[in-house]
Amino acid sequence: MTPEKFEVIIRGATEIWDVECKLEFLDNRRVCLLRMNEDKICISHEATSFGNVWRIIGLDGKERVHPSLGSMLNSLSRILRPNQPNARVIFAR
Repeated sequence: MTPEKFEVIIRGATEIWDVECKLEFLDNRRVCLLRMNEDKICISHEATSFGNVWRIIGLDGKERVHPSLGSMLNSLSRILRPNQPNARVIFAR
């Protein structure tokens, strides 16, 4: 995944979910910090020899590791919108 696609995915998700936060992209845009007042969430993506790895470090400091974009977005939705139903993601070309 290119850094540009990573940024589009994260920006798009936070906009669609109407999350008030400041996005800060680091490390050649493969790491993103979502800053909400004093809280922050870290999201990263890396391509490994066995596939993609998505990591989220949530408000509680626990690291969540996901093998796919869909599972990462589902987890991020639960962190950012705890009182909302799970988000559904549809990809189209």
